[in-house]
Parts: sequence; structure tokens; C-alpha cells
Amino acid sequence: MQWFESVVFALFPPFVAGVLHRPLMAALDLPDVWKGWWIPAWIARRVPARVVPSPADVAGHGPVDSSPAKLNEHWCSGVRRSWGLETWASIFVILPAAVAGTLALGGLVLTVHPSSSDDAQFAREHTLGFFSLSAGLGSAAVLWFLRSRSLYRRRLGASLPLTSAFHLARLLRDCSAAAAGGLALLELDQRVARYTNQLGWFAAYGVDRERRRAALQPHIARVQLAVETEMSNVLRDGPDAVPRLARLLATLLDRSVQGRWMGLLEESDLPTERTELVAPRGDRHDRWVVLGGSVAAAAVMGTAIVAGLPAAAVAPAALTALIGPAVMWGSDKLGTRREQAQIVAAAVSAAGSAAAEPPAPAENPSAAGVPAPRA
Repeated sequence: MQWFESVVFALFPPFVAGVLHRPLMAALDLPDVWKGWWIPAWIARRVPARVVPSPADVAGHGPVDSSPAKLNEHWCSGVRRSWGLETWASIFVILPAAVAGTLALGGLVLTVHPSSSDDAQFAREHTLGFFSLSAGLGSAAVLWFLRSRSLYRRRLGASLPLTSAFHLARLLRDCSAAAAGGLALLELDQRVARYTNQLGWFAAYGVDRERRRAALQPHIARVQLAVETEMSNVLRDGPDAVPRLARLLATLLDRSVQGRWMGLLEESDLPTERTELVAPRGDRHDRWVVLGGSVAAAAVMGTAIVAGLPAAAVAPAALTALIGPAVMWGSDKLGTRREQAQIVAAAVSAAGSAAAEPPAPAENPSAAGVPAPRA
């Protein structure tokens, strides 16, 4: 039955990806990998000289009480951790999604152009199977990438105490370049926003104790607002306001090296109003889930129309693409997983019964309906 094979081929890849993701990440997510043990120490010592300012340059931006030896130690460890995180993401996050996406693209090519296969007759007879398998592989690639991206954010938050000095030192060098006109202010704004996002991920994921997290998050939210306010002043006043932003970043650098995460800035530098932490939220998560399912369903139906597949056979794959993200990542606002699974099962059974019903015979005009010829 073609519709049953369509459902199996469409559901099998994302099911395997969802089941294997957590244990495979737990087995491959070795702490030594993202800590960057494989980077030689002499490379880590040479790299900061090219990408971060010297301790004297850092002290020139504001009050830095940490010793140069301590700053260099934190810069070297930050280089190794940052490179380790990038390697972890490229191997365990991007590579599996890229492989699945490539296979899905090949399946779509065989669906639209069966003659491109070595066995054109086999490809033509199994066009629906190629289409469903490519849709399943595509959804599995998206599922794997989004789940791994969330885990990567958690890893960024947990490693920020080890990489903060390195990132802040690079921002100080960017401030010097922006003040001299060598870096666009909008590019500086993007790099500053990237670091404030990492601060939010640290406050959301980097602390295990609930009580400590509840005390840390309001302070990090005020620090984020203070940095964003100074960056707004830079965009308003131009390069003349860059030194004030650099002084704030230098203070953050000194406090993070000292481990003063509950006192990253002085009270005089912090805003008085309460603000929310800039971190991933549940409502945005639900919006992305709904948007991703809608786009996937539209892509499935559009490809089916181009390939000339029957709508009754493609409907299960489209409904799976529409409801699948809500089943995997949805919250209570989108309905429970049991309710979503019941919707999928009902849609599949309805599509199967519609495909199994024989088409209604065409009405043959009877002699009674045709006027008799006159004699």
C-alpha cells in the first residue's frame, strides 16, 4: 500500500534522530573535547598576541586590577575552550545535519527527475518512496540541528566563566578599532550583542543551583541593559562614545577574571529599573515550532505538486511535517503529545481509507436522458 509506505518512510528518519540524539550526544560530548585539550599550549599562548590586546592596552581602557600573568592565563584557557566548543559543534551538530540534508536533497532530485537515477525504471516506480524518504530525512536534519543548537547554547553558558576573559579582550580590541575608524559601529554592535547573549545563556544554564540562579539572573539582566545602553550611546554619538563602552567592558573583564559574577559592575554603572534577562523564552520556542511545522508542510505539498504525486498519498507526509515538531518540542500550549499523536493517527487512517476507495464510475448518459429522434 503506497500510503502506508509513505507514512513509514516519512516517520522513520525523524523518529530515529529523536531517539538517538540524547544518548549519542551524551556519549560523544566528552568534556576534554570542548575544553580543547588537543590544542597545543604554545599555540594557545601565541594566538592571544594576534587577537587580543596586551595587558597594558587593557589597563588603558579602564581600572584593571588583575595581574598580567593572570590575564594571560585566562586568555590562553579561553582560546582552548572556544576552539574546543567550535570543534564540538561542527562535528556533533553540523555534520550529521549536513549528511541528512544532502541525502534528502538527493531523494528530492530522484523524485522530480527519475531519469537521473542509474535505474530509471526503479526510480519511476518508487517515486513516492523517494519523496517520503527525502521528506523524513529533511525533517530529521532540522530536528537534529535544532536539538543540538539548544545543547550548544547550554554548553556556551556553562563554559562562559572559562572563555569570558578571551571574548571581552577581543571586544576591547574591537573598541580600539572602532574608535580609530577601522571597524563599523554596526559590526561592533553585533559583537557586543553576541557577548550579552552569552551572558544570558550563562545565567540561564551555567548555574546548577536554583537559589543561586534566581539571585544571579536579575544582576546579569541589569548588566546586559547597562552594556546595551552604552552601545546605544555609541550608535547615537559616534566613535567619541566608544571609550565609555570600553571602560565598561574592561570592568567586566576584571571582575570576571576575579570571579565576581554577582558584582560584574558597580551599582553606579547599573540601571535602577528592573529588566528581563535576554535568554531563550518558551513563547518564542512555541512560535518557532509552529512556524517550522507550517514551512515543512508547505514544502512537502509544494514538492508533491511539482512531482505530480497524488494528494491522498502525500497527505500523511504533509500532516507529519506539520504536527511532528509540536509532538517533539511542543509545550502544553500546543497540546499534549498524546493529543498530537492521535491527530496524526486519525489523519493517516483517513488518508488510507481515501486512497483505498475505488474511484466513482463516470455517469453514462442513459437513453432516457437523451431526447428521442423524431420520426
